[in-house]
Amino acid sequence: MAVARINGFRMYYEVCGQGVPLLFVHGGLGGGGGSATFRQHQMAQLAAYAEVIAFDRRAAGQSEAPATGYTFDAFVADLVALLDHLGHPRAILMGTSAGGPLVLQCASSYPERVMALILGSTATQTVRVPPELASLITFMGSEGLMQLQAMLTRHEATAAASSAPPLPSPFNNFGGILQTYLAYHLHGDPLAACLDTIAVPTLILHGTADTEVPFGEAEKLYEGLPHASLVPFVGGGHDIMVAQAEAYRQAIIAFLQDLSR
Repeated sequence: MAVARINGFRMYYEVCGQGVPLLFVHGGLGGGGGSATFRQHQMAQLAAYAEVIAFDRRAAGQSEAPATGYTFDAFVADLVALLDHLGHPRAILMGTSAGGPLVLQCASSYPERVMALILGSTATQTVRVPPELASLITFMGSEGLMQLQAMLTRHEATAAASSAPPLPSPFNNFGGILQTYLAYHLHGDPLAACLDTIAVPTLILHGTADTEVPFGEAEKLYEGLPHASLVPFVGGGHDIMVAQAEAYRQAIIAFLQDLSR
C-alpha cells in the first residue's frame, strides 16, 4: 500500500503481483471504500497472472478529496499519471460500473497507453444526473461546494466536541462527490459514437439481471467495439464481481492467458 501525490492530489494505491500491468478503476462517484471491494475479492488471486494495480479515485476511499480537478479529462489523466509514476508505458485497464467510461475514454484519448480492456457491469455512460441537481451544482461552482463541505464538517465536529472522538464525517468528501457527478454529467456520452475506433482486445463481463446498468448496455459495447468478447452472467446483478467472484475471476484469467499467447 502506498500514498503518493499523483496529478495534483494524494492518491492511495496498492500493487500486487508481477507481469503485465493490470490497472483496476473502481466505480462509484466518491466516498465509500473506493477500490476496497476489488482488493478484497479479486486482487490477490489475479496477482498470480499480472501486476495488479488498484487505486482510490479522487474523493473516494483513502484518497484525498482535493478542492478542484473534478473534470472527466482530469479523471482520465489520473490513470495515465499513475502509470507514469509506476513506470508503465502501457497497461491493461479494467473498469467496473462508473470506472468503465474512464477506461474507455483513456483507450480513445491515449491509445498508445492501453494494451487491452476489461469492462465489468458498465457502459459508455453510467451516470444520469437529475437536471435539478446538475443546475444546483453548476450554480454553486467548485468554490461554493467546498465551502458547503467545510461548513458541514465544522458542524459535525462541534456537535461531537463534548463526547467521544468523532468518527470520520460522512460529509468529508461531499464537495468532491457532487463535483464528480457534475463532471460525468457534463461529459455526456461521446464514447457511444466512437467505439469502433477503440481497437484493443476487450473483455465484457455483465449480469443479465443488472438493474443499475442494464444488460443491453453490454450488448451495445459488444456490437460497437471491434475486438470484444462478451461473457454474460445469467441472472447476475450489478455485484457479479463479488456475488459470482470465482466465475468472474476465471473469465479474466482466461482473457489474460489469451493475451499472453
